[in-house]
Amino acid sequence: MKIGFIMRYNNERIEFAKRIGFKSCELQVSPNCGFFPGDKDWEKKAKEVLQIYKENGIKISCLGAFYINHFDPNKIEEGKHLVRNSILLAEKMGIDVVAGFSGRIIDKPLEESLPLFKKIWSEHAKFADEHNIKIAFEHCPMGHYSTPCGGINVMCTPDMWEKGFNEINSEAIGLEWDPSHLIGLFIDPIITLRKFGKRVYHVHAKDAHINRDLLLQYGFWHPGVNEHCFPGLGDTDWNLCIKELLRIGYTGDLNIEGWHDSVYRDISEKNIKREDQGLIISFKYLSQFVVQD
Repeated sequence: MKIGFIMRYNNERIEFAKRIGFKSCELQVSPNCGFFPGDKDWEKKAKEVLQIYKENGIKISCLGAFYINHFDPNKIEEGKHLVRNSILLAEKMGIDVVAGFSGRIIDKPLEESLPLFKKIWSEHAKFADEHNIKIAFEHCPMGHYSTPCGGINVMCTPDMWEKGFNEINSEAIGLEWDPSHLIGLFIDPIITLRKFGKRVYHVHAKDAHINRDLLLQYGFWHPGVNEHCFPGLGDTDWNLCIKELLRIGYTGDLNIEGWHDSVYRDISEKNIKREDQGLIISFKYLSQFVVQD
């Protein structure tokens, strides 16, 4: 298991990661990244990017690629191309996992999205199987106050994970597990690992803190009750989570998702630069429980 963070291809970020001691990353890609399928000489460029990461001792553990609502009638074709091309890119770069959102029919009960989920993702699962790639659904609810209300992501609760996996008979689809979204929904992350651990194909290391004073005064539907933050600064028992990941046989990495923390974040208009401080704090914290192999 290695510790990394989410980044786009950027030499400065690679140098920072190497200097601090990060050994992996989730590489965010898109059709305009310069080495995505469809670009001129994309295969050659993809191999060059991969080589740069290898030379700096950083493993690309996942491609983050499809963050749109696949069920929007105006985006179905765009979503199809994003998923298929991210799978082709992962295959070319020797990366096992691609990640993103599942999509959803907005403002309808979550279950009403299941027929379309089955139709769209059964086809993608078959394509992924043919190329030996796993699809990991990020389960951020994407709705108001970090709830599913108004969100664009049907695979956002353990109940919907179970229903979704039952709809599609393929182990090509799984989870990009992130305890922060579970903390925000008052769900015990450890229990989800014990039940769905075999479907965890990638891990976002992000945390959340429930401000109990605000919760007890206003309820959970209030700004600041659920505060996302860097690992080590929230309510997740990372020692137990990592132990459980090892117990279930998880062989992937932990990639820190920053930029959500209300304190350790860059604020350009005030010239405040704290994002990297948060990454360093989280790296040191997680390193207590991970011996990077």
